[in-house]
Amino acid sequence: MQLASVDGLEGTTLGRLSTDLGMSKSSLQALFPSKLDLQLATIAAAYDVFASRVLSAPATTDPGLPSVYALLDAWIDYQGSFKGGCFFAAAAHEFDDHPGPVRDALRKAFQDGRQAVAEQLRLARRFGEITPDTNLDQLLFEVHGAILEANITRQFLADLEAPNRARRAIHDRLAHATNTPS
Repeated sequence: MQLASVDGLEGTTLGRLSTDLGMSKSSLQALFPSKLDLQLATIAAAYDVFASRVLSAPATTDPGLPSVYALLDAWIDYQGSFKGGCFFAAAAHEFDDHPGPVRDALRKAFQDGRQAVAEQLRLARRFGEITPDTNLDQLLFEVHGAILEANITRQFLADLEAPNRARRAIHDRLAHATNTPS
């Protein structure tokens, strides 16, 4: 996962992995008969990390806005899990125009993350914490955009304040959706 986060899934090969791990290439081929198998296994492992660090976050707090904030904060924190930043953001750029099983697996992970945020936003609305006239699709787009921008700005521009800026943008946007001062 670390290697793929930096070199991309296409750059992650059995030869490179065997060198980095100090294992024989044939030992790895027994586990991953093809590059596709290696890529899908890498995505599955990265998804497990994402699920345990991000998707499980709402379970650690009260439902409603606290769960929204917990999920979004965990997603921002997760971006530091890999040397290359958010594994799925990097891989999505790499495979956005390459149809096939790798793109399908990445797309599902991406959709699962967005769906988790959408569910928490809907729950906060049901609890009366988000105004009824708030367009939840637009709100999701904006808070997810802040998460992605934090990743890009932190990784590409080496701006270590990017996570804090994303949290502030999310806080401000949610304050607007709840009609509370930011």
